[in-house]
Amino acid sequence: MTFRRAEGAADEERNVGEGPALASVSSPVSDGGKRVIRRLIGHFSLRLIVTGILLVVLAVLILYWMQLKLLDLDAGRSFAQAGMLKLIDTMEVDETGTPHFDEELLDIVRSEGGWLQMLDGQGRATYSVYTPEDVPTAYKPGEFEAYWRKKEPFPYDLAVWIRQRGGVTYTLLYGVIPEEKRLLEMIVEKAGAPGPSSMLPAGLEDRLKEADAALQLLDPSGRQVALFGSAGNVLTEYSLQELALRSVYGNRYDIKQATHYDSRTQYTWVVTIPFHEKGIFAGVLKNEISIMLVAFVGLLLTTLFLFLLLSLWYANRFGGPVLHMIDWLQQLGQGQFREPDGLRGPRSLDRKGRLQRRYRLFADVFLSLRRLTGILSRNEEMRAKLEQTREEWITGVSHDLKTPLTSIKGYSHMLEAPDYGWSTDEICEFAGVIREKAQYMELLIDDLSLTYRLQNEALPLELRETELNDLTDIVIHRFRTNPRFAGARIVFRPAPGPLVTRVDERWLSRAIVNLLANAVLHNPEGTDVEVSVTRDGEAESFARLEIRDNGSGMDEETVGRLFERYYRGTNTEGGSDGTGLGMAIARQIVLAHHGNIRVESELGRGTVVTIWLRQASPQVEAV
Repeated sequence: MTFRRAEGAADEERNVGEGPALASVSSPVSDGGKRVIRRLIGHFSLRLIVTGILLVVLAVLILYWMQLKLLDLDAGRSFAQAGMLKLIDTMEVDETGTPHFDEELLDIVRSEGGWLQMLDGQGRATYSVYTPEDVPTAYKPGEFEAYWRKKEPFPYDLAVWIRQRGGVTYTLLYGVIPEEKRLLEMIVEKAGAPGPSSMLPAGLEDRLKEADAALQLLDPSGRQVALFGSAGNVLTEYSLQELALRSVYGNRYDIKQATHYDSRTQYTWVVTIPFHEKGIFAGVLKNEISIMLVAFVGLLLTTLFLFLLLSLWYANRFGGPVLHMIDWLQQLGQGQFREPDGLRGPRSLDRKGRLQRRYRLFADVFLSLRRLTGILSRNEEMRAKLEQTREEWITGVSHDLKTPLTSIKGYSHMLEAPDYGWSTDEICEFAGVIREKAQYMELLIDDLSLTYRLQNEALPLELRETELNDLTDIVIHRFRTNPRFAGARIVFRPAPGPLVTRVDERWLSRAIVNLLANAVLHNPEGTDVEVSVTRDGEAESFARLEIRDNGSGMDEETVGRLFERYYRGTNTEGGSDGTGLGMAIARQIVLAHHGNIRVESELGRGTVVTIWLRQASPQVEAV
C-alpha cells in the first residue's frame, strides 16, 4: 500500500512505531540524574567523613598537646604537684631494680633546688638524686609520716607518690625548699624581723633582681610600706583574703609568694616571684587560658588550612568537568555540534575512547550531552533537508492550485468568446468543469487551513463521551455509501463490550475516513481492509482502533517519514481524488485528542495503522 505524503508537523514529537505515550508518566528526575545525585552524595559524604576523621585526629593531638603544656605549666609552678606525676609515668626500672627517670625532668628537679629519694618497704632509700647531707637515708614509719604532715620540724617541703608497677610498690619522695622560701629565709636572716624602720642589706637587692622577685614590707593593716626589687604583679595593699589566697594558691595569679609575719611588730615581709614559662612559647603560655587559646587558634588555623586544601582539590576535581560542560553547551549554542577538543580529540575521552577518571563522576551528564549533541546535529541536518522539502512542497502546492485555475480560465475564455455560439449542453459541461475545479481548490485550501489550525492547537474540540464501536460503525457505513468507495471491501470487528471515550465525533470521524480512503484508494483493487476496536492489552485505560489491509505495503524509509510535513507535495493531476493532506490531518486530530498513532508496514505484506485513545473515566452517581 502506498500512502500519499502530506503535511505533518516535523517539529512536533513523533511517536511512529511506538505504543501509547500517555500510558507512562515521566519522572521529574531521570534515572541518569538520580545516579549522578547518588554518586555526588556518596563522593561528598566519603570526603566529608575522611575530613571529619582528620579533624577528630587533629583535635585529639591538639588536646594531647594542651594537656602536656598544662602539665608543664603546673610542673613549672610546682614540681611536687605535676612534675612528680610525669616523673612516675616516665620511670623505667632495669633488671637490677634500679629506676631511671627522664633527664629533662631531673634537670627541672635540680633547677628547683630539689632532691629525690626512692624508698623501699622498710623506709630505706634505695635511690637518691641531688640529696643533701641533712636528709635521712632511712625513715621510721612514724617519723616519715610526721615529716610529711609537718608535725615535726623538717627543713624541706615533701611530696610523696606511691605507685605499684609489676607487683612492686614504689615510694618516690621529693623534697625542696621553694625559691621564694629560700629567699625569704635569707632576708629574715640578714635584714631581721620586719618593722617600721627595716632596711634591705647590701647584696640582697641584687639577689632579688636575679630572681626577678619583689620584696614588700606591709604594715599591720596590709598596706605597703616599702618595696624592693621588681614591682610587677604585686598589690600596694592586701586584704586578709587577698594575702591568704595569693600565698596558698599562687598559681592562680602566676606567682610564687611567701610571707613572714612578726608578732611583736605586726609587720610582714612578702616575697613574690612571677612564674616564667620556658621555651618557644615563653611569655605566651603563661597560664591555662593562654594555653587553651593557643590550642583553639591552632585548631582553627589547621582546620581552615585543611578546608582550603579540600576546597582547592574540589575546585580542580569538579570545576574542570563543570567548566568543560559549560564550554560544550556554549559551543552547542553557537551551532557547533561537537564536543570541544583537547590535545588528543574530545577533551573528556582518553586514547581508548573511554571517559577520563576526573569526568566519571558526571558520566551520565556527559552521556546526555553526547546524546543531545547527536540529536542537535541530526536535527540540523533534518532542518536543512526540511527547508529544501518545504520549497519543493510550496512549488507542488503552487502547481496544484495553478492547474485547476488554468482549466477555469480556459473554459471562462471559451464561454466569453463572441465568435462561438455554445449550445446549452456545452455550456453545462463547461460550468460543471469550472465548478469541479473550484470545489477542489476550496477543499485544498480548507485542508491547508485545518492542518495549521491543528498544528497550532487553534481548533476547538467539542469532547463528548462516545461509544467507539458505534462511532466506527457509523463512519464505515457512511464511507461505503460514497460512490467513490462503493467497491471497497471493508470488514468491521467491534470490541466485545462498550468502549467509551471522550472525543469530538466530527473530527475523529474525519481522521478515520482519511485513513480508510488512503487504504482503499492507494492499494490495488480487491484489497481487503479490516477495522477492529479493542481494549489495549498493555494499557487497559486505552481503547485501540486498528485499520489493517493486505495491500502493497511500504518500505522502511517511507514508514519512518510518513507523518513529516513537506515530505512530498500533493499531486492533483488526477482530478479531485484528494488534497494529499489526509495522513497529516489524521495524525494531528489524534494528537489533539491526546492519543497516539502508529504505522507498521512491510512491502508486499500490507499496512497496519493503530490509534490509541484514552477511555473515559467511569462516572460515580450520587446516592
